[in-house]
Amino acid sequence: MRDAVLNMLLDNVGNFVSGEDISRKLGITRAAVWKYIRLLQGQGYVIESSTKKGYCLRQIPDILDKVLIVHGLNTSILGKNIEIHSSIDSTNARAKELALNGACEGTVVIADEQVQGRGRLGRSWVSPPGKGIWMSVILRPRLSPQDVPRITIMTAVAVAEALKRCAQVEVGIKWPNDIVCSGKKLCGILTEVHAEPEVIHYAVVGIGLNVNLSIEDFPEDIRSMATSLRIERGKEFHRVDIIKAILQEMEKGYLQKLDGDGFAELLKEYERRSVILKRRVRVIGVGGEFLGCAEGFGEDGSLMLRLDDGSLQRILAGDVSIRGENGYV
Repeated sequence: MRDAVLNMLLDNVGNFVSGEDISRKLGITRAAVWKYIRLLQGQGYVIESSTKKGYCLRQIPDILDKVLIVHGLNTSILGKNIEIHSSIDSTNARAKELALNGACEGTVVIADEQVQGRGRLGRSWVSPPGKGIWMSVILRPRLSPQDVPRITIMTAVAVAEALKRCAQVEVGIKWPNDIVCSGKKLCGILTEVHAEPEVIHYAVVGIGLNVNLSIEDFPEDIRSMATSLRIERGKEFHRVDIIKAILQEMEKGYLQKLDGDGFAELLKEYERRSVILKRRVRVIGVGGEFLGCAEGFGEDGSLMLRLDDGSLQRILAGDVSIRGENGYV
């Protein structure tokens, strides 16, 4: 019932809704309406009350509320089932557990804080409470396992488009899975799959986006290469608005651009946003380091690298990292 009251207020943000209307439509007493209004106010919603006019939602707090995410989401798959945690070890770990137990496609796991957030190659991901978007999405794509990198490409473009739309910030993509701004890492994407040679049972796409972190929130050893929307734009953002935009852009790419002409178009957009294309980069892997010029990307998500001896080498994301010739980018 609390959610129903909130939905009525959200449908009329900035306008008064009479307590009588809420009472009648929801089939509860005026006293019960007031109880839920007080509950919402205690959770940070700024609600003006007037004896004659009723209740008016004036300000929405930056909290991870399922009602806020679902309201106006307008997706057919992504976000139809949402699980929110105040604190969790890893949203990807939880999403994989749910997927193994048959969770529906499009299920989203979101946490206010991760205590064991992970990036690629087993690296830790700083995920302090209330400061970022730490979420994972369960997909069940009709792709062959070798095409899994397309999911990361789709997600990277979706995040870039969402940030342009709702945060007015232009970002670049650093192969294979980083979103960068001003030469620093803003967001990481971690795609994990459960598959057999011919079929993908599920894919879990984890997104870690630094939203309202200050420079002091980052460990000293990564401050020179990490950033946040707050640092870049000089203001704080409502995380729910960005979550909704990402889910909307992801669904668009997932349903329309994972194969055929759609993926060719998507790959062009990925290349357009690349911060390493036509530049010299360092490839760091278990076998050592080597330099080359990034010439393009394959449909399998590989990086085509022109080595100093003139040969062209195909690099799979696997267990390698990419750095600029003299730094992170």
